[in-house]
Amino acid sequence: MDVSSLFQYTAEFFVIISLAALAGMIAERSGIVNIAIEGFMTLGALAFAIIGNLSRTPSNNGMQVLIFVAIFGLGMIFSLMHSFVAIRLKCDQIISGTAINLFMQGFALFIVTSGVVGGDKNFIEAKFLNISFDSSKIFSVYLLITIIITAILGFYFTFTRTGNRHIAAGENPNALDAVGISVNKYRYLATAFSGGVAAIAGAFFVIVIKASTFYGSVDGFGFIGLALMIIGQWRVKFIPLFSLFFAFIFAFVRIAGASAGMPDFISKHNVLLKALPFILSLVAMVAISKWSRPPAASGKHFDKSKR
Repeated sequence: MDVSSLFQYTAEFFVIISLAALAGMIAERSGIVNIAIEGFMTLGALAFAIIGNLSRTPSNNGMQVLIFVAIFGLGMIFSLMHSFVAIRLKCDQIISGTAINLFMQGFALFIVTSGVVGGDKNFIEAKFLNISFDSSKIFSVYLLITIIITAILGFYFTFTRTGNRHIAAGENPNALDAVGISVNKYRYLATAFSGGVAAIAGAFFVIVIKASTFYGSVDGFGFIGLALMIIGQWRVKFIPLFSLFFAFIFAFVRIAGASAGMPDFISKHNVLLKALPFILSLVAMVAISKWSRPPAASGKHFDKSKR
């Protein structure tokens, strides 16, 4: 087994699943359950693939940073659909998130298979190259952005007054409202940033995991992110650690499935092997369910009359 490839794949998978988990955490710490992370990731992946495919200068990798900013904004705008339904209309947040997931999956598959973009192929080629700081591709610009986002969120929730109010919106929204602070404002903003970060994770998925191609799906990494959010107990300090562990599992599975020197049992059951990280995430959630402590007001509509 190539150790260098193992580290490279671990870094790549870490970027995707940690951002997905952090995206879910941002919303849920404010009291909004956002299971539409998969849908927002699909949106970001589709947008990145289309822009890359239509770009006249695909070799200009400096464009990627600007595209990521635009995709972040697109995710924020699209998230208003979920926040409006969940906050203003006070509908079931799980159903709203599920609807977004189904819509984006169907829409992305339609665009990919219809030939509207990319010609008569079952995928869209983004044409961008992976930007890395070393030849091993372990430390890339995507990993750097992920580290920066994680550090900013850690500082925000730990040391800022706004971050404490954000947490209060998900723990005791009536107490926050009692001191004259708008709970819904924090929830709208949290959901918007959640959608933006998830969209960036989807864009990273295309170029980091799929070598700049998009087949219409993000392979369930949004749901893995939600699982890691729960396993990490909605805390910035825990989520990266568990994300790194599961990234290693994904990397091992990827290498094991492609290595010729693996035992016959592993080679013959390659598809089952790919399900291992998902199975482990379910086992981990069940194992910690007794001690799991989500935000107290998570998924609950804010009611001023209950102050």
